[in-house]
Amino acid sequence: MAEPFKATPSSITEHFNPAWFAAVMGTAVIPLAISFLNFSWVKPLSMACIVFSALVFLLFLLPWTAKFFLFPASISKDLNHPVAANFFPTMPIAVILFSLNLMKFPTMFFSEQTSLQLAWYLWLLGSAGIYILGFVILTHIYRHQEIKLPHANFGWYIPPVSKLIIPIAGYELAGHFPARAELAITLSTISFGVGFFLFLFVGAAVYHRYIYHELPMSKFAATFFIGIAPTAIISVILFKMMHLFSHHQLMGLDSAVVVTICKLGIVLTWGFSTWWFVMALIVTLYYITKIELPYALSWWAFTFPSGALCVSSGVAWKATQLGIIFNFYQFAVAFLLLVWVLVFIRTMKGVLSGKIFAPAH
Repeated sequence: MAEPFKATPSSITEHFNPAWFAAVMGTAVIPLAISFLNFSWVKPLSMACIVFSALVFLLFLLPWTAKFFLFPASISKDLNHPVAANFFPTMPIAVILFSLNLMKFPTMFFSEQTSLQLAWYLWLLGSAGIYILGFVILTHIYRHQEIKLPHANFGWYIPPVSKLIIPIAGYELAGHFPARAELAITLSTISFGVGFFLFLFVGAAVYHRYIYHELPMSKFAATFFIGIAPTAIISVILFKMMHLFSHHQLMGLDSAVVVTICKLGIVLTWGFSTWWFVMALIVTLYYITKIELPYALSWWAFTFPSGALCVSSGVAWKATQLGIIFNFYQFAVAFLLLVWVLVFIRTMKGVLSGKIFAPAH
């Protein structure tokens, strides 16, 4: 009989789940999600979320990094796992979210110039991490001989989503640094293409699984929310492109045409994300009433996609000035804050008991 798990520094490091950085993502997205509101509590809450997410990121970085050196067999096990491997890019995604927060609130912690410079280097670092981990993960997946249809879930969207995060910051940085615009625009556009087509390929495979196989086990129920993220992020990419190309003549493109196409694309992609959000609520309710929904670390998948939907709704409202979109945006923000508090409380209970650090696979 196996001995019960004991949460010691060594055991926590050995079994540190790469999905922990989803908690950083779900917290760091809140300042971006609420930035379209004009209330006095927005700035203090944003500051608190940025500071907290940065501290948690540094805390998680210790066991995440140490695991590579002290427990390479455990890293290999994670990389060869058909579900866990896809969560490695959550770390560099979090780095780019910090870059976005620095651009959104450039004078909150540093001078504006310092914030923008730091945002640039964080974007480069996060982009490099996303591509390196992406190639490593796909190499392991392609060589894997035991991936079955039941393994498919929307956690597989994380590598495509990681590529789509890059142009959100990249297109904005191109406007701030004209001398570096060529690099920023090229890398952003390549990443947009890679993320978009990977989203289509992976989405087809995962959707096939949901149609032709039973629903995933309860601990993966929250990953259905990740289906919100790709098109929500694409709408934000289009918003950044619209602003960049309307102020700069680039690649010989007609700015009026670009703005028109982007504005239409924003509404279309936001609409799909909104529909998926409703579908995700229905599926989650089905788990609660017909199956079960016990707490798992995967519950953080409720947060970042909901935050991405908030940002998508915000840019859709900015682009169209439609009141119905703004009303939905306010609802989405309320949902995000409520679900974040719920997931945080349940996570802290798991941390205090030590059970959440037990091996996930």
